[in-house]
Amino acid sequence: MKLLIIAFTLLSGTLLAQSGPAPEPRTAASPANGPSYSQMYCSGFVTRDSIPRTNFVVGSKESPHQDRFAGRSTLFLGGPALVEGQRYSLLRQVKDPNREDSSPEQSKKLAKTGALYHELGWVTVHSVQKDVSVASFDFSCDSASPGDIVVPYQEKPSISFRSADDPIKPFLDASKAPKGHILAAKDFVGLLGNGQVVYTDFGTTKGIKPGDYLLVVRGYAPKDLNRIDRTSERLPRGSEVTAVNPAKTKSEADASLPQHVLGEVLILNATSDSSTAIITRVFAEMELGDVVQQEEK
Repeated sequence: MKLLIIAFTLLSGTLLAQSGPAPEPRTAASPANGPSYSQMYCSGFVTRDSIPRTNFVVGSKESPHQDRFAGRSTLFLGGPALVEGQRYSLLRQVKDPNREDSSPEQSKKLAKTGALYHELGWVTVHSVQKDVSVASFDFSCDSASPGDIVVPYQEKPSISFRSADDPIKPFLDASKAPKGHILAAKDFVGLLGNGQVVYTDFGTTKGIKPGDYLLVVRGYAPKDLNRIDRTSERLPRGSEVTAVNPAKTKSEADASLPQHVLGEVLILNATSDSSTAIITRVFAEMELGDVVQQEEK
């Protein structure tokens, strides 16, 4: 009986080891002082370009018992343009399940910028048959499902972090530098923090490239405030009952206040009208709708 228990334990450990997440490949795209391989290749993107759906995931070795396929699975791919021995990326077009915008016209602005895609990892095709190709799911960001898109794999450039000791002013005067907005975040979160991946409408036409930094700022004018702060803006000003003849202040004066610097983001990849970035420093709470702008040298 003891021998049977020991054998079952060893077999279970072996199965668990085989079904775990695929390890991160070591490549030049993940330097020690830069974003990890997962951050680079699992960040997703927004694009207006039409992505062909001629190649796609059909199923796995475990079909029909499973419809979510983990890393290291054997996958079956459909489509005419697959080549034996080649690596391909898996993508999925997604939409925000939250029905209420976190910032004014957030969903409309995101739709105008392009479609949001999640990167699921990459596969290697091992055999191409008449109607289906067999591939190994060698690197996974998330589980794959039937219908996920298969596209040629593209190597991404190496990016390094800059020193966190570089000073950043907490407040900035109004600037004519190009601006954009944080329109969405990975996993559809609304409150943002360090290490979070975000998507903006600040693209290469405004003068950025992977490896560049943008500041995240927020003004004090009513149009710059989020929903909760706008509620506070409508409250009566001045609550100190002992004050005598205080100077009159109006909400219009808030437009002349400097911009509050909330932190910075590092651009991971960019298209002409959008970019994917990772938050590298946070000095105050960030939210969807906050402004991103270039630093003035």
